[in-house]
Amino acid sequence: MRKVHLLLVAVFGFLTTACIGLMVDWTPVELYIEAVDSEGKSIISPDMPDMTLTFKGQVYPVQRMQGEGALPTKAYAAFMYGLIAQPVNTEDGSSYYRLYFGEIDGEEDMDEDILLNWPDGSEDVIHYHCSGHSTLFGPTCNRSWKLNGKRHEGYTFKFTGKSLR
Repeated sequence: MRKVHLLLVAVFGFLTTACIGLMVDWTPVELYIEAVDSEGKSIISPDMPDMTLTFKGQVYPVQRMQGEGALPTKAYAAFMYGLIAQPVNTEDGSSYYRLYFGEIDGEEDMDEDILLNWPDGSEDVIHYHCSGHSTLFGPTCNRSWKLNGKRHEGYTFKFTGKSLR
């Protein structure tokens, strides 16, 4: 009798969850941009007035990194911080800057180009695709990246041969 009771509780729990749907906090999407000159030296800094990123028609200039703020609720909503020069410390004790862009709403289906306008006048296009959100067998979706039309793995983009002019 106990096994039947446990089975009924499990079936009832599954059915009510399936009917109501799962509440999922989709992880916001962030991307990181690193760029070096022809000598391998980072060109990223907090002072890059000619560097911008365009996403969904909005232009984001490079900003200095500010302190982290706390979110007021338990639900994690994406907050657009913009394009930020972020310091990175290496294992050997040196440091460099990279650009951080985000947060993009991880729950939203989209097919968007992210245009990088470099200080030297060159441009690069990062394409972000996200679709097929499902909670049927756990939260899943189809996400992919392209860099200048070629498939790219991960959300860190590294550029070489860039210059400030």
